[in-house]
Amino acid sequence: MDLIDLRAGEVFRSKLQPLDLCIREGDHWVITGPRGSGKSLLAEALVGRRRLTAGRIDYPFLGGSGNYSERRQALQLVTFLDDSRLARSPNHVHYYQQRYNAFDASGHPTVRQYLEAGGYEVDLHAEVIDAFGIGDLLDLEKIKLSSGQTRKVLLAREMLRRPRVLVIDNPYVGLDAQSRQILNDLLDRLTDRLPLTLVLCGQAGDLPRCVSRELHLSEDGSWWQGRVGAFAYSAPPVRTDEETIDALAAVWNDRPMRAVGQEIIRLDGVRIAYGNRVVLDGLDWRVKSGEKWVVSGPNGSGKSTLLSLLYADHPQAYANGIYLFGVRRGRGDSIWEIKRRIGFTSPELSTYFREPISAREVVLTGYADTFIVPRQPTGDQLAHVNTLLRYFDLQDEADRPYLQLSSGTQRLLLLCRALVKAPVLLLLDEPFQGLDAASIYRARHLLQQVLRPDDTVVFISHFRPEVPEGMDWNYLDLGRNPSGDQT
Repeated sequence: MDLIDLRAGEVFRSKLQPLDLCIREGDHWVITGPRGSGKSLLAEALVGRRRLTAGRIDYPFLGGSGNYSERRQALQLVTFLDDSRLARSPNHVHYYQQRYNAFDASGHPTVRQYLEAGGYEVDLHAEVIDAFGIGDLLDLEKIKLSSGQTRKVLLAREMLRRPRVLVIDNPYVGLDAQSRQILNDLLDRLTDRLPLTLVLCGQAGDLPRCVSRELHLSEDGSWWQGRVGAFAYSAPPVRTDEETIDALAAVWNDRPMRAVGQEIIRLDGVRIAYGNRVVLDGLDWRVKSGEKWVVSGPNGSGKSTLLSLLYADHPQAYANGIYLFGVRRGRGDSIWEIKRRIGFTSPELSTYFREPISAREVVLTGYADTFIVPRQPTGDQLAHVNTLLRYFDLQDEADRPYLQLSSGTQRLLLLCRALVKAPVLLLLDEPFQGLDAASIYRARHLLQQVLRPDDTVVFISHFRPEVPEGMDWNYLDLGRNPSGDQT
C-alpha cells in the first residue's frame, strides 16, 4: 500500500528540485545529504508541517490527503528540538541553569508526566521503556536530563503513539554507540511487530536492518534515490581559506599569553546527586593551562553535568571543592567573570534561543554570555563574527532567522558563538553533533590552526574520530572511572 505519494514536490524555503517520492508500506527509508541540503525541510513536508510551493502530496492510506487530525495521528515527526508545552516551565521562561538545580520546586514536569501526556500507560508500554533504559528516569524532572537521555525520551514518547509513519530527524544525535544500537534494535523490533514505516533523516552509517531505501539530496538541489549503499557519493574537496584563518588566529594572538602549566581547573572529591541518583561520586581532576582533554562516557555518566560545574551553571558547584583559574567557586569571581574567560557550546543550547534573532546575532550573544544580543557590538566584534561566518560558509545565512535554519546550521552557529571571544578555556560539549563531514573538517582544521600552547580545551565526544588531530590529548573516561583520580 502507498503511504505517502509526493509528485513534482517543491518544498517551501528549500532549494530541492522537483521531487517524485513514493513511500510504500514495508519500505523503510533514510534521507541523506550535506548540511543545508533540505533534509529537515523535506521531513516536515512529508508529515504535512511544511507547505509545498509546487506539486502535490497525497496519503493514499488515509483515502487521499487526509484531514488534519488523521495526519497528526498517523504521521509523526521527531526532532531533537522539543517545543511541546509540557517541555517548558509554567511561565514559558526559565534559566539554562535551572536544568541542574536539584532543589528547584518550580513545577517542571517529570519524565513520567511528559510520557503520560503522549499516551504512556505502564502495562502497555513497558517494553519501550525497558528497551531505552529510561525506567529510572521516570520520576526525574525532564529539564534535568542529559542531552542523550532527553533524546531517548523524545523518541520513546513518539513511539508510544503507534504511528503508521515515523519520521526521525537526526535520530542518533546525542546517543552513544550502545544507545545507537539499542535504538536500531528497537526500531527493527517495532517494524517487525507493528504496521510502522520509518523515514530517517541523517547519514547512512549504522542503520536498522529494516532500512533498505535511500534518498540522497545534494547541495545543488539535485537528488538520487535507490537501494541503501548504492549511491556513489564522492565528497567534494573542502576549501579552507588560509587568509581567513590568519585573520581569526590574529584575534587569539592579540590576547596576552598565559604561563603554560598554571592550574585552570581543580576538582576535589566532587559529588553530584539528584535525590538518590548519584551522577558524579568523589571525582578528583586537575587541568593545567595549555592542556587539552577529551571527556567520554555513556549517556547519563555525568559529562554534561561536569561541564555545567565548570561553566558556573550548576548550583551544586558551591557545595563542592571546585576551583577555576585558581579561585574556589563561591569565594571569589562572580558567575559572569568566570563566563567571560570561557567559550561554551552544548547541543541543548539551541533550545533556549527562541527569540526571532538572526544567525549573526546568535553568534554575537557569545560576547555577552547570555541569550541576549549585545546592544552595541563594536566594529571589531562585527568584523570578527563575519569572518567566522565566512570561514564556515555561512555568509548566506547570516541575516536569516536562526529558527528557520537547519539543525546542522544551528549547531555550527553555536560553535561559532563559543569561539567568538577567543577564550582561554573552551568547553565543547559534543560540538560536532549533527554536522556534516565538510563542517566537521573545517571546525577541526580551525581549532588546529588557532589554538595556542596556553589555550585549554575540554572536549566531550562519544566518538574518538571527532577529536581534532595535531594536539596532545589527555583522556577522562567517566564511564570507566567516574570516581577515580584524574590528573
